[in-house]
Amino acid sequence: MVKQAASAGWSRIQAAWDRAGAVWSRARGAVARHPVSPLLYVTVLAVGIGAIAFNGVYSRAYVLNVDGEEVGVIADQAELDAIVSRVESRVASILGEDYNYDAEITLTPAYATASEVSDAEEVTKTLFDSVGALVNAYALSVDGYELGYALSQAELEEMLDEIAQPYLTEQTVSHSFAEEIEIYPRQVPANTEFDVEVLKTTLTGYEVEEARYVVESGDTFNAIAYSLDMTPAALKELNPDVEPNTLRVGQELVIQQAVPYLSVITVNNETYEQAVESPVEYVDTAELYVGETSVQTQGTDGVEQVEAEVTYCNGVEQERTVKATTTLQEATTTYVYRGTTPKPVTASRGYLIWPLSGTITSYYGGRYLFGGYDFHLGIDIAAPYGTTIKAADGGTVTYSGWQGSYGKLVVITHDNGMKTYYAHNSTLLVSVGDKVYQGQPIARVGLTGNTSGYHCHFEVRVNGSTVNPLNYL
Repeated sequence: MVKQAASAGWSRIQAAWDRAGAVWSRARGAVARHPVSPLLYVTVLAVGIGAIAFNGVYSRAYVLNVDGEEVGVIADQAELDAIVSRVESRVASILGEDYNYDAEITLTPAYATASEVSDAEEVTKTLFDSVGALVNAYALSVDGYELGYALSQAELEEMLDEIAQPYLTEQTVSHSFAEEIEIYPRQVPANTEFDVEVLKTTLTGYEVEEARYVVESGDTFNAIAYSLDMTPAALKELNPDVEPNTLRVGQELVIQQAVPYLSVITVNNETYEQAVESPVEYVDTAELYVGETSVQTQGTDGVEQVEAEVTYCNGVEQERTVKATTTLQEATTTYVYRGTTPKPVTASRGYLIWPLSGTITSYYGGRYLFGGYDFHLGIDIAAPYGTTIKAADGGTVTYSGWQGSYGKLVVITHDNGMKTYYAHNSTLLVSVGDKVYQGQPIARVGLTGNTSGYHCHFEVRVNGSTVNPLNYL
């Protein structure tokens, strides 16, 4: 457009100049033929009027050529300098570095009307476009944030497919991303580095890295949570395997989960077999206590084929919808006796209480005693002489009397076969065959047998073997 206007203006300037030349030539011929003719004055007057008219319509201008191409008509060198300066500033701001416009520029003198002089902004745009400071590319954004660019849309789509690939299986019917991803055309600076691998590394990394807290002396689970502006429940969710009441100095707690830039959502159509639990039918019997059961006939589990639609996020199952099931093997019924007889007070409750209050002076396991090493089969609970010792659970007294190093000993056999031992007593309050209830007094603290102080040696045996009583109390 700028070039067309410049060419048309220059043509009209040449035509007007040619017409003025022709008039002047005719005037000079007339004077030569009629030296003193009045026509001389008429001719001179006509030429003067023509010159005044020409100067009133046309003004001095310059045709601008860049690298041999005509791009417009400008007023003067100063306007050219201003145009080049604007182009350099705009290109520098886009590239982020200094820029010098180094095209070959020539100015050719000419005459032009005001309407034939090119618009400076249009010439600036023409020169700027010729530089190529901006190139056409494609941008990728995640949740509204532009993260990178590529020269083609296909490159970005291929990269996204590569990111999703590790989560795809033969059963995958569709996949997507949890985040909002957009790919769109974008003009970017010509010096932009298009490295799809760098962008892929960013997208397969973490937007927020995992953070951990190291437990220090005096820390409690709740105090740690509150200091991090979290609820104990939220901290527990991040650390499902941690027991809040048994923190150890130096133990690490997850306080912030890693958040990936992209999360791959896959939907699979899966077919698999699963067990069908044997149905249970109860048969009431007075031979068992209330709450007790016993298997009469053990049934067998069945097998069914399941067709399900399963949704995963980064390979972790999020939802499972069963579409159809087919029975491959029927399950058979399990029949269970269920007790109806009220449980007596002396029946075992299935858990142990402390037989007395006191200080543990010796724990279960290896120890040095009387200058030698031995294995302690229970725990020693120190208490004043005569302190009452109670049954840790209900059961039947199967021993009550003196037994070697144990001194005066009581043994209770509980309904589940477990046995508890109470040794070094001063007085025994029960006899063999007695039914005792949980918490019933059975003996008193003494100093009988091999002992160095007043205490109750408490021992637990399961299937005939000693175990650590602290795991059962």
